[in-house]
Amino acid sequence: MTEDMENRQFIDKVKIPVELAHFLRQETYSLLIKGHTGTGKTTLALSILRKLNIDKNCLYISTRVSPDQLFQYHTWMDGFFNQPEKIEIPIDAPENEENNHSTFVDARLDEPVTLFERITNELMDVRAPIIVIDSWDAIGFFMDKEASMSNSKVLQTWRERAGAKLIFVTENPEDRTLDFLVDGIVELRQKRYNERIIREIVLSKLRGVRINKPSYIFSVNNGMFQSYDHYHPSEFLDSSHFLQPSDDIRRDLLKTKSHFTTGYHELDEMFGGGFPMGCTVSVELGPHVNAKVALAILGKVITNFITSENLLLFQPFEKTGQDMIVQYTKSLGLQNDLVKIITTIQSKKSSASLKDRVDKQLDSIQQEIQIIKKKYQKKMLLTILGPEVADLFSKDSSKQDRESLSFIKSNSDLSIFVSRRLSDNRHTHLSEIADIRLLIVEIDGTLCLQSETPWSHLYAIVASPEKGNGINLGPIV
Repeated sequence: MTEDMENRQFIDKVKIPVELAHFLRQETYSLLIKGHTGTGKTTLALSILRKLNIDKNCLYISTRVSPDQLFQYHTWMDGFFNQPEKIEIPIDAPENEENNHSTFVDARLDEPVTLFERITNELMDVRAPIIVIDSWDAIGFFMDKEASMSNSKVLQTWRERAGAKLIFVTENPEDRTLDFLVDGIVELRQKRYNERIIREIVLSKLRGVRINKPSYIFSVNNGMFQSYDHYHPSEFLDSSHFLQPSDDIRRDLLKTKSHFTTGYHELDEMFGGGFPMGCTVSVELGPHVNAKVALAILGKVITNFITSENLLLFQPFEKTGQDMIVQYTKSLGLQNDLVKIITTIQSKKSSASLKDRVDKQLDSIQQEIQIIKKKYQKKMLLTILGPEVADLFSKDSSKQDRESLSFIKSNSDLSIFVSRRLSDNRHTHLSEIADIRLLIVEIDGTLCLQSETPWSHLYAIVASPEKGNGINLGPIV
């Protein structure tokens, strides 16, 4: 891979909201990044430089941490920027002096007047397309409101004349002093969801850009800003994208001798190597999540079982997945009886009770398991049952129902039950006995996966169907 390709690939890893990206493409602007301590302001400011591919002729003034610490906390910077200078450039340096690398200034001990002069000199010399002041609080704190306002106006005037770009970082979201002066305002926030930390970027003002979505969930994993687009069911309409014959997904079924690969290295590591052999997995869907999302998430483990010519007992998720799996099986030229589709039994007798229909459905599943296990004793069986069956195993289910569940689990090398989370968040009998519990929910427009057993932080579900089996998990940290 060439250096340019590596550079392009790395830039693509930085993702910011589309509205902010459009704003940053303007020739000149001033942007205010607000947020309390630890919300990710510095990471966003540095990631903007990375996204714009600006690795020289920029001035980064750090008033809170040293440049050495910036490189330590954001390890990707070492391969992009030059190492920070150990000797600061004098304020009265000749105007024609070349500065061929990014300048990170340690301004922790500088007086506000010194900082202000450095910034104005840089603007007058037109040496920096972008100047980042991290943070403006170090200047504004030592000035009265009138002086701070006056200096801010001066910077704005010089910025426009120089055609430069100014990024202010502040740790006081309540301070509105700069709001009417700057062209753009974004605020970073933290909140909690189900004992997990959620990061949110709020787009308050972006002159020249229409803000279609005012907020996005984001992560600062590996010291890099990564925002996530809002979930749209249309990304999952064509399920064939998530299950198709491809060399990329022809891998070993067993990650280790005792674990099946999930198809995601994040989950494999979390579960100690993948889904443990013989385990029961409960996948619960939130109220607004399309059943096709579960099919897309499980597509990799389904694909691995089918391509390795092992057994699959599958019940469609709310009528989703049957045609796709049948088509995929035919494309591989496999025996029809290696994959068995279980359909929901509808009683012809209108008087048939729910209990009768449940018992008949469970009996049918047990019979199918017995038939295929007897015929293919040396092959491994993956059983995936949809909400129509999973929802039967409530806390007050009968002893017979629980025995059926035990039979399914004991005769399957891996059993996965997909269900709808109860509106009152009560646990079902199935969720209580499951070895692994996964929850798929929509949070502020972003589709997320979390493991409740074992505990994990949130993962954003990113669909890229144009790249084949395109589901990626992005840690939200």
